[in-house]
Amino acid sequence: MMSRNQQIDREMPLVDHLAELRKRLLVVLGLFSGFFVVGYFGSRPILYWVIQRSDLRHLAVIGITEAFFGLVKVDFVLSLIAVSPVLLYQTMAFILPGLTRTEKTMVSVLVIPGMVLFAGGTAVGFFWFVPIVLTVMLSFTGHGIVPLWTLSNYLSFVIDLSLPFGLFFELPLVSAVLSYHGMIRPGVFVRYRRYAVLGAFVLAAILAPPDALSMLLMAIPFYLIYELSHVVALVAENRGKLKIQR
Repeated sequence: MMSRNQQIDREMPLVDHLAELRKRLLVVLGLFSGFFVVGYFGSRPILYWVIQRSDLRHLAVIGITEAFFGLVKVDFVLSLIAVSPVLLYQTMAFILPGLTRTEKTMVSVLVIPGMVLFAGGTAVGFFWFVPIVLTVMLSFTGHGIVPLWTLSNYLSFVIDLSLPFGLFFELPLVSAVLSYHGMIRPGVFVRYRRYAVLGAFVLAAILAPPDALSMLLMAIPFYLIYELSHVVALVAENRGKLKIQR
């Protein structure tokens, strides 16, 4: 007896799959282009707001096109955020027909928490971690030293420190799903705890500015999220066992 996935693959040839994928990608790209064009006119106030939140008195541009591409970078990030729900919907609409009923339920339930965790993690990085690191970096300046940041460097600094928090905040959700379905055991988190500590500091050393305090401030939240994932995995595993017993 064929599974539902095999039936769908048999009913829908590969060419039709590719045609549907192309259609959905064009929808996402079209909306992204629309947001990008319209959003460019609103990117300047957002850029000013990001700059005003910092302790920097002014930013320099050292290239003819740097100010323009700074606005483009802000516009790109805003457009990506705006189109993300549509991208998520089109992705789900493409893969859900080939999933079982249980898999569809699991994916549908995880969409909103996944987006909330990513947005929350990014907000933590932007509103908490970026100001702390920026303050620490500026504290090294003194008499005769004028901090002269370029617009491009500052935007890369903000984005590179904010987005990793959003991605790492997804770990508890991933651990919950895998533990609930018995794909991993919570003991894995205990077994690899020492490597998690090392990994948190290595990741912080790569992403954070090259000073001990900034790396410590970034490594601690990463490790705490790892421990939170362990607790979530324990709860999810127990609920998965109760469901099986029923």
